[in-house]
Amino acid sequence: MRKIVLIVFLIFSFSYFGKVYSKNPQIDTCLVGTWSGSEKDDQIKGVQMNWIQYRYPDGKLVTNFTATYVGEQSVWVETGKWWIENGKFYEKSDDSKKPDIYNYEVVDKNHIIFRAIKLSSEFENKNYQFVDTRVEDDKTTGF
Repeated sequence: MRKIVLIVFLIFSFSYFGKVYSKNPQIDTCLVGTWSGSEKDDQIKGVQMNWIQYRYPDGKLVTNFTATYVGEQSVWVETGKWWIENGKFYEKSDDSKKPDIYNYEVVDKNHIIFRAIKLSSEFENKNYQFVDTRVEDDKTTGF
């Protein structure tokens, strides 16, 4: 009986993992490039957030953050992945278990509006949204 249970478990496990790893993430080429953005009080009250984000065509993501609170600055880098699924933008930090999910609107080739649907952490503003602006001619990324 144990062998049957083990065999059934293994079959379902391989079947499940096969589905997970066989997914080919979609990339919207309009979103590839170097982007900057900022917001104040939306993630954390009293904090000004600025970022430069590099979205690569292979789904790699690198974000340089600067947070300013009462004149003090903190700087850090996050890496992860990004993709499009069912018309939604997903970004997942390597340090997070779940991705952030956004509706997005390409306003023009240099501006994108992101509106949060589901975030992996709590934000001050439950209706969090921001605009990313394309950074031109970044020599380090080739965008």
